[in-house]
Formats: sequence, structure tokens, C-alpha cells
Amino acid sequence: MPFTGSYTRFRIGTWDTIWDTYCQTNTSASDYGACYNTFYSKAYFVQTDTTTYPVGSLPCERNNTCTRFTNVQWYYDFIIVDNSSVNKQILLYFVRSKHHTNVLTLNCGSFLIGTESIMNPDNLFTADFLRDYPVLSRLAAGGRCDAYDPISNSIFNIANQTVGYRINMEYYPNALGLKILGAFYSGVRNNLFFAVIAFIGYAVEASPSLIMTIDYNKYIAYNELRKTVGWSFDGVTQYGWNADDIIRVLRELFPDRAWAVFDDRRYMLYLYNLTPDYVPDWLIDKLSPTAMKVLKAPSDASVAEYWLDELNLRNGYNQTTVKTV
Repeated sequence: MPFTGSYTRFRIGTWDTIWDTYCQTNTSASDYGACYNTFYSKAYFVQTDTTTYPVGSLPCERNNTCTRFTNVQWYYDFIIVDNSSVNKQILLYFVRSKHHTNVLTLNCGSFLIGTESIMNPDNLFTADFLRDYPVLSRLAAGGRCDAYDPISNSIFNIANQTVGYRINMEYYPNALGLKILGAFYSGVRNNLFFAVIAFIGYAVEASPSLIMTIDYNKYIAYNELRKTVGWSFDGVTQYGWNADDIIRVLRELFPDRAWAVFDDRRYMLYLYNLTPDYVPDWLIDKLSPTAMKVLKAPSDASVAEYWLDELNLRNGYNQTTVKTV
């Protein structure tokens, strides 16, 4: 079975070219709870004292620049790729991440970021790559927190919270996740912030794919959908076995939503509540379909526009091309 390469990019309040994202965690400061230089999404802010700081009272809550947590969590999920229901292998071949935080651990930052077998949630890390431990990360230490990247043959200094890095891995799951263990290893669990951008590169067995964004907690509620197609945050690399079965299930479950199915045998892109002018150029470049077939034209342009907006959002395309049917 041939594999097709893909990657998912995920942002929590920052971007790979932004180095000064931060939130004020000094409770004596007049701007306590404000977040600055956030980009495109919200930073995470953990403050459990709802008596002193009621929900909605922090500046970052009021101006929508943070997601506040009022309970300390053991870990924070932020990327999941799940093809377990259709038994599609995933080859994880790089992860690059950068984060900002007010807590340092071992002079290297505050988080452990690792892969997780979501089929066994009690197994916190499977084939770990750990932010603060270069040896366990299969990285050659270059002193302190420097890390060797075998892909680019470069040394990255990953201290001071701001420099991203990538690693090679040999890991063949059919479901994986990335998560942050927030500051537990520094002893600081409350009154902290973090902002992260992560890129996860992986290859998946080529096959027909569903092209529609859906949240994971909603995806797992659809038993028939899970038996037919896998799930990925990007809404594109969601693979199944048979294009006809995918279309049948989607017609039943989502008759009022826009979706597309790419048949990699016929190189046909099927469109539902869509027309070809809604399909973005980056998706055409990725799939290289030789033809498109409209299964149903959109009766409401907002349905098609929502499909396009969500795909652009989850795949790192800020611009939204609103088109009229």
C-alpha cells in the first residue's frame, strides 16, 4: 500500500515567526491577566482562583485573547490524528514545536510534548519525544538544551522558550496525539500561561478521503462514520477504504453540511453542497484531481462558505476566499 505525506499545523496563540507572545502573570501588575502579541488564536491561561478572579474577569478573557482554565489539568491535548477505526497506519516522521510560557524547567522550558496512544489513554506516552530530555528524545545533546536535528543537520538551541525544533521518529501507530504536560515538572501548576505552535508531519496509507472539518469529540459519537473513515484535525487527511461507502454515510449523517470526498483510484473529487469554485487552490494542489463531480449544488452559499473557512483555518490559510454561487 503506498503512503501519502501530510502535515498538520496547530496554533495556541502564537506563530513560528513570533517571539514575544506572553501573558502577564504578576498578580501585582495593573495588567494582570492580559495577553500580548497573540496571533490567530488564543493563549492558554491557568488561574483556578475564581473568588479573587471570577470567570470572565481577566483582561485576556474579556478581549478574547486567552482560553482560561479554572482547573489544573494533568495534560492538555492539542493535536489528534486517528485512523484506528479503519486500521490505517500512520508513520510519524517529524514534529516541530515552539512555545512561550512563564515557567522554566531545567532551563529548557516547562513542557513535555509527546505522542500518545489514544486507544490506551492510561498510557501517557508511547514512543516519547520529551522536551527536556534529549537522550530520551533520540536527540544528540549539544550542551544544555541544544538539540541536533538529523533532517537539516543543524543544532537548535531550544532554551529560552522561543526556538522550534524537529526530530526524526520511527513510529507506526494508527492513532496518535500530541499533548502538553503543563509545568508539572517545575512544581508550578497554577497562574501560568502557554502559547504553542506545532507542526506534525506524517504519512498515511493512501486511500479515499473525507474532506470536511469535524471536532474529534463529535466524530467519536458517530459509530458508522468511525467505521468508514479516520479523523484528523486538518479535515483533509481522513482516510477510509471505499469512496462509495464514505459518500453513503455522509449523505445520511450530514445532508445539510458541505463536504467533499476524494477518490484516489479515479482521481475524482466529489462535491456535496459545493461547486468547484469553492475548492481552494491549495487543496487542488494537494489532491491533484483530474475531475470534479457535483453531487449536490449548494442551496445556501453560507454552507459552502463555512466549509471553505474551516478548511482554510485548520490548514493555516488565513485568507478566506468567499465566493458566490
